[in-house]
Amino acid sequence: MIAACSNLREDVALGAPDVNMHALSIPLDTGWEMASTSDPQNPATVSELRFMPAKVPATVASTLREHNAWRMGDGARFDASEHWFRCRFEAEPAGPAEEVALQIGGIATVAEVWLNGEEILSSSSMFASHEVDISALVRDRNELLIVCRSLVAAMRLRRRHPPAARWRTRVVAEQQLRWFRTTLLGRAPGFAPEPEPVGPWRPITLVRRRQIVVEDWSRRAELDGSTGVIHVRIQMRSLRPAAEPVSGRLLAGDADAPLEWQDYDGRHHGRAVLRIQNVQPWWPHTHGQPVLYPLRAELQLADGSNATFENVPVGFRSVDAGAEPAGGGIALKINGVPVFCRGVVWTPPDAAALAASSDLIRERLRRLRDGGFNLIRLAGTSVYEGEAFHRLCDELGLLVWQDMMFANMDYPFEDSDFRDTVRAEAEAEMSRLARHPSSTILCGNSEIEQQVGMLGLDPALGRGSFFGDELPRIADRCCPGIPYIPSAPCGGDLPFHTRRGVANYFGVGAYLRPLEDVRRAEVRFASECLAFANVPEPEMLDQMSRATPGGISPMHPAWKRSIPRDSGAGWDFEDVRDHYLTLLYSADPVTLRYADTARYWELSRMVSGEIMAEVFGEWRRGASPCSGGIILWSADLTPGAGWGILDSEGQPKAAYWFLKRALAPCTVWMTDEGLNGIDIHVANDRAAPMEAWLRVALYRMGEHRVAESDIAITIPNYQTEAFGLEQILGRFIDAACAYRFGPPGHDVVAASLHLDRGDVPFAQAFRFPAGRTTQRRPIAELGMSAQCRLLADGTIQAVVSSLRFAWGVRVAAPGYLPDDAYFGIEPGRKRRIVLTPLQPRETPISVAVTTINAEGRFAIAVERSA
Repeated sequence: MIAACSNLREDVALGAPDVNMHALSIPLDTGWEMASTSDPQNPATVSELRFMPAKVPATVASTLREHNAWRMGDGARFDASEHWFRCRFEAEPAGPAEEVALQIGGIATVAEVWLNGEEILSSSSMFASHEVDISALVRDRNELLIVCRSLVAAMRLRRRHPPAARWRTRVVAEQQLRWFRTTLLGRAPGFAPEPEPVGPWRPITLVRRRQIVVEDWSRRAELDGSTGVIHVRIQMRSLRPAAEPVSGRLLAGDADAPLEWQDYDGRHHGRAVLRIQNVQPWWPHTHGQPVLYPLRAELQLADGSNATFENVPVGFRSVDAGAEPAGGGIALKINGVPVFCRGVVWTPPDAAALAASSDLIRERLRRLRDGGFNLIRLAGTSVYEGEAFHRLCDELGLLVWQDMMFANMDYPFEDSDFRDTVRAEAEAEMSRLARHPSSTILCGNSEIEQQVGMLGLDPALGRGSFFGDELPRIADRCCPGIPYIPSAPCGGDLPFHTRRGVANYFGVGAYLRPLEDVRRAEVRFASECLAFANVPEPEMLDQMSRATPGGISPMHPAWKRSIPRDSGAGWDFEDVRDHYLTLLYSADPVTLRYADTARYWELSRMVSGEIMAEVFGEWRRGASPCSGGIILWSADLTPGAGWGILDSEGQPKAAYWFLKRALAPCTVWMTDEGLNGIDIHVANDRAAPMEAWLRVALYRMGEHRVAESDIAITIPNYQTEAFGLEQILGRFIDAACAYRFGPPGHDVVAASLHLDRGDVPFAQAFRFPAGRTTQRRPIAELGMSAQCRLLADGTIQAVVSSLRFAWGVRVAAPGYLPDDAYFGIEPGRKRRIVLTPLQPRETPISVAVTTINAEGRFAIAVERSA
């Protein structure tokens, strides 16, 4: 028996690469203890330390958090100390024709491992996974010890003839981190200052193998017209002579193919090529269904027994990033169809533990998918995600942009040991990524070429032979068919210039450029963009106030600690958001914050969302040269106004809802074309043509309709088309208020899509040609009303109407998530909102409705359906 594990399993969870019916995987996830010390210890003296209960996977921070001994903001430096993890467990010694291995997913960062007093591993990379044969060491009673040595002490060790750094970066305070394969999260003062991740942050598993062992399973899936082709190579080792494979078949869906065997070098090598006729391709969810085919090998062994091995489900798709992705920008095509990428930089759901459960990862990815995103970027400042993440992206139809974990620093590739380490790291990660149809872009690093160029040096210094030659060769060998770019950003005369290559676009954002700059910049593809200090919802602010003595405020240190900043700069990203608050609402942020903090936060929520939707609308229009953008970033690492469009608990902020409408596969939006009026853009990313009614209406003073018209439209599949507003109306009306022949005749323009003429719209957008206003009237004067019903599935359906224009409408109930928020309602029109319970709970008595252009709120009683 295994006393220290929570469960035994003969198959594997979502996170494992394959299922082997001749292996028993036993997670060592309980029965752990942790102790910390400032003085170096060894296994003989570690018993004198004071241990506390722990769970693994874990870090020092997550363990202390479980004991209420640490929280974000404490400023603890875990890199400065030494930390021991101990697990005592029972197991049976290895039997005949059996081997026992210890799989260690990853330890941060400088670590040693002992089993029963014998050192079995030494590692200096948190990204490396390890497997150790412990057949000769495992006993009835065992003690496993892991020590994470002080990274600070390791960085102080002298090296013989170390290559000098050619540049320094402000992203991290400690330049010697370049020698160690570890994340910048927790070590980047401007955006992720804590906690420093230390500990066995990935699973540790005891594996008992019997009879036959799969040592390698490589495969390549490709589309050949309407045929899916899988090339498979399997390398196996028998633990006893009678366990040799004599025949076998590879199966995927309803198709199968024979495995052809050869024995050499003491191993069994199987090959197969399987073809599936009329295969259903794998698509990103915005453009089709992410179809997957289960894949398995069935073997007959020499003793007459059978063995089955299951591999990661296979998806068939082709990827084309454009003729010259590094220089000309990315213009992604999946299965030959252009795909506008709406991406977001991924952040670990748990900043303290780094590794999260499959359920939590699924919840976070589903929320991003439901928000219209179709691409997730794993940036070089973070960590490689586990197998569960990639399998979920396969399942949910999310493209993955994978950086290698290098960012900003001058890494010592001249050092042979370092180069061997990172070469093995790249081969392991790219071989794993090759299994997944979601793997779409490989990127050598984050911002190294930009870092060098912005220091006035030759950007070519940042590429070098590793990113320019060796990594592309590894990618071509391990991930054939997946495009590679050396750095993000890169291309053009300088890597941060925007009109060529892949750019980080912060013109609208940190560089305070006007909205017109979006078109002027001619961005081809934005690998990062739209970083704002996004204000969380009122519920999160209330939670922060309860946790903060004296309550939270815009100037409280606890609040400012959550605001990202560029190290060394005299501003932060709240100042950036305030700039656009003035631009959009003509409001003075300082005066507003001083006089009415709640209103300041209310308008600030709207601003970042409106700006993001405006930028993506500009990029997504048919005449734009841009093929996509990636928002920085998905979720906050700590409560507050971080870059996340989700808060630190994964709940949407206002920006999420603006983006959900702007990024939907079938949607409508408007752009100001100056003297050419207002253009209305309609996108259809689906495989079938879209037939709909396009309706426009103009209002004065938020209630008087001055013009209205609609037309029947058909948008071809995978197309975006533009319509002039005055073309639809059939007359000139100075839609954009550009000619200024007199006072504006209207202040609100509405455009909407309807399946049937006159029904509730399935997509809608608003524009304010005369500018936005901060004026409010009592909510009763808007003439709003609503009905709420509890449906049989536990959801609440709310139908909200308004006699006057309502903007920034939010329908909220504790513990429920709406399907839209911060939307507008035309005068005399209705909107239907569905609220879904986040967890099973009692039905709320009422639902609250608020709007940005009215004071107060009103409550709606929830009626139960008959």
